[in-house]
Amino acid sequence: MSLPRRAALPAVLLAAAAACAGPSEREPADLVVRGGVIHTVDARNPTAEALAVRDGRFVFVGDAREAARWIGEATDVIDLDGRAVVPGLIDGHVHLESGLSLIRGVDLTGIADRDEWMRRIAARAAELGPGAWIVGGRWDHTLSGGSLPSVEELDPVTPENPVVLSDIDGHTTWANSLALGIAGVDATTPDPPGGRILRYASGDPTGILLETAGGLVQKHVPPLSSDEEREIMRQTFRAAARLGLTGVHTMAGLDRIPAYVGFAEAGELPLRVWYGAFGAEHQVDALSAARDGARSALATVTADRGPTFEVGYAKLMGDGVLSARTAALLTPYADAPDQSGFMVTEFDDLASAVTRIHEAGFPVAIHAIGDRAVRTSLDAFEHAAGRGPRPHLADRIEHIEVLDPEDAPRFEELGVLASFNPHHCITGIDVYNTDRLGDARAAWSFAWEAVREAGATLVFGSDWATAPLDPLRQLYAATVREKPSGGPPGGWYPEQRVSWREALTAYTLAPAAASGWDGEIGSIEVGKRADFVVLSGAVPDPPDPSILDLRVDSTWLGGTSTYRAEPER
Repeated sequence: MSLPRRAALPAVLLAAAAACAGPSEREPADLVVRGGVIHTVDARNPTAEALAVRDGRFVFVGDAREAARWIGEATDVIDLDGRAVVPGLIDGHVHLESGLSLIRGVDLTGIADRDEWMRRIAARAAELGPGAWIVGGRWDHTLSGGSLPSVEELDPVTPENPVVLSDIDGHTTWANSLALGIAGVDATTPDPPGGRILRYASGDPTGILLETAGGLVQKHVPPLSSDEEREIMRQTFRAAARLGLTGVHTMAGLDRIPAYVGFAEAGELPLRVWYGAFGAEHQVDALSAARDGARSALATVTADRGPTFEVGYAKLMGDGVLSARTAALLTPYADAPDQSGFMVTEFDDLASAVTRIHEAGFPVAIHAIGDRAVRTSLDAFEHAAGRGPRPHLADRIEHIEVLDPEDAPRFEELGVLASFNPHHCITGIDVYNTDRLGDARAAWSFAWEAVREAGATLVFGSDWATAPLDPLRQLYAATVREKPSGGPPGGWYPEQRVSWREALTAYTLAPAAASGWDGEIGSIEVGKRADFVVLSGAVPDPPDPSILDLRVDSTWLGGTSTYRAEPER
């Protein structure tokens, strides 16, 4: 599936004017960047030596000698000295709100030592005092022996604090006895639809709640004050800019939309945000009203700075995750022959929801990790396409950690985007991917190149906070496919790696096209808004682990810097 081209009229006029202007007629640029390799993601001009920006748009992309003609007395000049430039990076799948619980509570990301988990949880309880809820988590039991934690571990270190901690995937919740008691979850509590309460032989809960069962406890966590939320979100925006992000496709509830509109109105949103709403299958009218309200409130802002914030799509849940064996598989797990996962939303409900959302003019993103969930999601899109008009923008499937080879061509046939999270691949190597799937299915795990070869458009994102927000780590995973600590040599199923250009396109132009913004952003082309990133060095060709040594020196949104690294002393 080729990327659509939607040229914005102002960009076309500006490009024509720049091409026709002679040296004496040309106004100096506001900014010139020169002396390195500029990866444009423009198929007609893949690399350049220099770029020039005026009034927030690219007015020149080409060789360094020609760029000199754009320099005037007031022009800011950045000499790259061999460093690389890439288009503004767009995370195609992120949950910015995830940072709220981590900053508010405890962060266990990447820690293998369970004793260290308990020390951090106990320390946070002491800081917050008796009665305060302890949230956050991002624990990963696969790093510490593979067994799930329990109330017996939490209760001794948190006797006076209710605790509810999400795992690294956000699909499994770990609670202590105090939190379970507040929520009324005991031996008599039935499993909710789309979720399971793990129990001892007595029927008492172990403290582990799968999928929707986590909501039984999470809904009792007191909300942050509006001031606390705003400050944490500001910190998150700043962190994203430091990593080279100029745009995100974030996913959260309808209730979070007014906060983003407020940030944009106040000039405090240094990202272009395409918003996917959870729960909208039951509130399609509210989804439409939220979109229309945001467009009206931000009309002046958008006219000035281009794409800013749009309520763009709805997010549905298909299945769970491989690590907890809740991802829905076509055949049983290789390491648990009595289990094959389950659908959080079965086909009939999924197809019905897609149809209703399409009727309102919105595309749909479906979380589908297992091969059965991927197939069911494709079936739901096919069913909806036969029931009514399709939205202007493409539907998509999120994660796709394993699929059946027969389903790879269906992405192009149905016009569905394949949205992957590359870093999830390399964290599962030698931990659970092959164990859960077996060798034959593992060959079709994170099958980026096979899906691309079958004609699909790839969109890459981090799925933060379940993985690092850093796009360079994601691009490393997509192109090298080795663990950050090294190996397997040549990459895990290296035939599924993609090239640097393909990976970069999946982190820039492809997500821009998914939101309909590719006429304005997504590549470094004359006439487009000047979103770009200066890296600390050159990109290795071919890609190798030195990608992990690169850092962001500066991030630019519409020709204005949103982040500049402090010079080394």
